[in-house]
Amino acid sequence: MTTKKFNRVQIVFNAKHKPYLYGAILIVDGDLKNRRQERPFVISKRRSDDEETVYGTIKRTLDKILSQVDRLKNFQVKTQAKLDAAGITHLIQQDSILPESEVADKILDEQEDLIEDVLLSISVNIRILSEIFSQILKGSKVNVYDYDDGCIGKIELSGIADLLVHNRYILVKDHYIVDLISDKKFMAKNSQIGLKINFLEYISEVEKVVNSITVKDLITTLWGLTKKLSASSNIKDIIFLTQNLYTLGGFVVGSAVSIDSGPLKTILDRAAKKHLKKMYPGNSAPEGHQTVNVVFSTPRFYLEPDLDQKQIRIKMQVNGNHETLVMGYEKFFREVSKASGNRKLYANPVS
Repeated sequence: MTTKKFNRVQIVFNAKHKPYLYGAILIVDGDLKNRRQERPFVISKRRSDDEETVYGTIKRTLDKILSQVDRLKNFQVKTQAKLDAAGITHLIQQDSILPESEVADKILDEQEDLIEDVLLSISVNIRILSEIFSQILKGSKVNVYDYDDGCIGKIELSGIADLLVHNRYILVKDHYIVDLISDKKFMAKNSQIGLKINFLEYISEVEKVVNSITVKDLITTLWGLTKKLSASSNIKDIIFLTQNLYTLGGFVVGSAVSIDSGPLKTILDRAAKKHLKKMYPGNSAPEGHQTVNVVFSTPRFYLEPDLDQKQIRIKMQVNGNHETLVMGYEKFFREVSKASGNRKLYANPVS
């Protein structure tokens, strides 16, 4: 007589505490006696504008980075309006040098505070990205300048983030980050005072990184975690995987995306056939191609609880009807990658 072994990970949802959606992970590892339920965690929040914020996801990390870039752009617009209202123009246009005035001095003070705030916030999230997409971030660098404005080398974005985590000194002067020093390092190998990076160059490189990550890059990460997943996996890996699988669907659909392959096409084709059968019972449909208009929700991807089955469940609504498709891990990731892998992760993702 053999005892059945279990390898089960299931999320139990609780939507009673709106606007938050809670989840608790139920795990059965081997014997039924090894059944346990982890403490609840917040999966997502439904915002007042009906957008869903899903926590612990690459999407949220990218959103937070770009929201800081937007802060800079908004500040620039508002600042220009203040300068125009005061009749102040730049002394040297290309260097954005302002004549001395109370208005200009206040703007520069606000700018320095904003730059330091934005730098800290972005760097935290760049550090997260560098841990997940290490190969992509490895080549992302900005110039390091010395006291006399000569370029003496480069520093990785993740290196800037590391310095900030342990910083002992930092100065924002105009659009330069000067003397960012940690408890152990300077911005260059040779220890010297006066080293700096151009904040505008930093932001440009950050935007380049954010806009370079593809759906395939994310799939590669999730597929690697899924292969190793079991009921004995670390809870943090389970949460990261389930949260990012859930939001992956938002990266593979969009107004500019043609759905001509992959699991979404399978679901939409099936829904269209059901619709035609309902419209034309008894195979009474006219000859030739039939056009069916469909409205569908953002697809959501879930791990099937029995991990030994190695399956992912796709759920979405098509014309108000719930549709489901279950696929094996390998086929799912292969088909999604083939259909949407080359799409930039931040090409206007759907929530």
